[in-house]
Amino acid sequence: MEPKISLDKAKAIVSEAPAPRVTEEAIKAKIDFVSYEVMELGSSKLTVCCIVMRSGFIFLGKAAPASPANYDRHVGERYAYEDAFKQIWSHEGYLLKEKLAGG
Repeated sequence: MEPKISLDKAKAIVSEAPAPRVTEEAIKAKIDFVSYEVMELGSSKLTVCCIVMRSGFIFLGKAAPASPANYDRHVGERYAYEDAFKQIWSHEGYLLKEKLAGG
């Protein structure tokens, strides 16, 4: 069952929260560069996104369609980027929690 509120509604609520939080803008400001690679594996294609942070840390995302007939490079890049970006969000959340805890 899906959550009761939409993702847009959740983002609107969070944007008004008064406490320190990780934001998409703050994460994007820490990105040095992004690159994409398409790998052909037999009849399948895999899109890999490499996000390199200004610190040099690297996050990898991946995406592949269930059917090679559905492959679209731009769609693959979007999903691979989102896969990598979600990992950054988790790491940034941890860093903020450590900072707030005085660690």
